Amino acid sequence: MCITAYSLVMGCIWTSVLTIVMRAMQKGKRTFQYFGVSNLVILYLFCIFRMTVPIELPATKVVSVGNLYNIVTYFFTKKIIGGRVYVGYFFLTVWCLGTVIKLFRMIQDYRIAKQTLGVCTMKQQGMECELLKMLQNETGDKRKITIYMTPFEMPMEMGILHPIILLPDREYKERNLYYIMKHEYTHILNRDTTVKLLLNLWGCIFWWNPIAYLLNTDIEDTLELKCDLKAAGGLRYEERAAYLSAILDVIQNTADKEDEISNKGYDGEKIKKRFRCIAQCSDMTKRGTVKYKIYKAAVIMIYIIMFCASYCVVFQSAFEAPAEEVMTEGNVYYLEPENTFLREREGMYEIIYQEKCISVIDEKNAMLMKKDGFEILK
Repeated sequence: MCITAYSLVMGCIWTSVLTIVMRAMQKGKRTFQYFGVSNLVILYLFCIFRMTVPIELPATKVVSVGNLYNIVTYFFTKKIIGGRVYVGYFFLTVWCLGTVIKLFRMIQDYRIAKQTLGVCTMKQQGMECELLKMLQNETGDKRKITIYMTPFEMPMEMGILHPIILLPDREYKERNLYYIMKHEYTHILNRDTTVKLLLNLWGCIFWWNPIAYLLNTDIEDTLELKCDLKAAGGLRYEERAAYLSAILDVIQNTADKEDEISNKGYDGEKIKKRFRCIAQCSDMTKRGTVKYKIYKAAVIMIYIIMFCASYCVVFQSAFEAPAEEVMTEGNVYYLEPENTFLREREGMYEIIYQEKCISVIDEKNAMLMKKDGFEILK
């Protein structure tokens, strides 16, 4: 396993293609619910494997890229800064430096988000804790999930190893509170915080590639729709109406707030889309249904096809040998199956070119020539 300039380029090209495919799935009305941590893990593994493991399949096709490959290679092997640094190493240094800066900013944002807990109050008992315990018992979840009451008007979840639910510090109707808790707990079950982390890391690593930001576009809306679909999937019609009522209650309480956290993600079109999604929720969200299995199998098949396709095409440089070297060299032979054959003699093989022995090779090389169509005579 090794990373070369060629494997790096091919890895970037094919992961960009896979990102576009995942983006199409993320935006699809029937496929967005399958976008999650597993897809991003596949994207990471695909990128690492494609950059480090060279594989030549029987169906691999060589595509000549003319002199473009040579031009690019020449450019990246030029020396700059007083003839001491290769252009390729310079760009690699800029890439790494940009990644470090982006990571530093992401860590800063995380620290700021964590500081918001300083203005929150931990909830250790009460109706909120009882409802959370009931929801965890329904799924058999044994994790410790902490509830905080916040001055903000938008419920949210945080944390990966130690999940946290943040609830606005106000009075609730029990039914509304149940569906609010169910919604935020579903976010935790869907591992949406992990999805955001993986997407942010992906953007940090490939900060120079515009395609790397595709999956992060409207990710909040996708995760909210996916959460609504799962939370309301098993509810009856009147229960869905109550779920919608709880969401509307949260929206109404944030409508007149001016702080950024409370108003994040709410506008008319997005709310209508969420409501339509919940109202039209079907049994396809259940894992045991035929539709779910078909869509899941189709997604897996697409990934397998993409993986194989990435190794079925190899780009190759095209160049011609200098004519003067060919003309001045005395022993240059153009061997073709039509004018050359092999003759076995005493365990070795003679290469007969135009009825003249021009060389003797061992059995291993003879078998290679045989695969290329050269005939072996005894």
